[in-house]
Amino acid sequence: MRKTDARIRYTQRMLKESFLILLKQKPVNKITVKEVCEMAELNRATFYAHYSDCFALLESIEQELLEAFQKSLKLVDSFDVTALIEAIYAMVEQHEDACRVLIFQGASASVLQRMIDLARDESIAYWKQKLRHATDAELEMLYTHLSNGLMHVVVGGYDKYSREEVIYFVNRIVKSSLSLFQ
Repeated sequence: MRKTDARIRYTQRMLKESFLILLKQKPVNKITVKEVCEMAELNRATFYAHYSDCFALLESIEQELLEAFQKSLKLVDSFDVTALIEAIYAMVEQHEDACRVLIFQGASASVLQRMIDLARDESIAYWKQKLRHATDAELEMLYTHLSNGLMHVVVGGYDKYSREEVIYFVNRIVKSSLSLFQ
């Protein structure tokens, strides 16, 4: 059974890697299954055994990123910005090729927003307990401000700023923002 699982994982990895290389060059709607298969050195029947089309392959890659991001969120509490940034960087490093193409280069416009949406309810519920003077609308605006800002600082600054610089800056912004409600 392990041999089959290893072969399946290898095949899917080769298809994903080939697809990401092509996605660097052109949009998903211009990539053909034939191109992915040629690059992966696999036949079309193998591709179709795993994915219905290139959009399904893209969705699989996006889902993998979202699951990794959700897993990283479970490692931190909503006020530990340093741990959150470390978890985000670890997730990006673990899935660097996909992150660079889908998020940093913008090949998938929705994946970043889907990541931000993943943490919304849990973060706001946690903040509601800690920031008792804040209204629901204020907590929603605070989350929108902090989550979008954090993700865009990480995405826009990944190759520009050191991790330590990002942690320092974001910690200052978060502390300043949260102090309004304490």
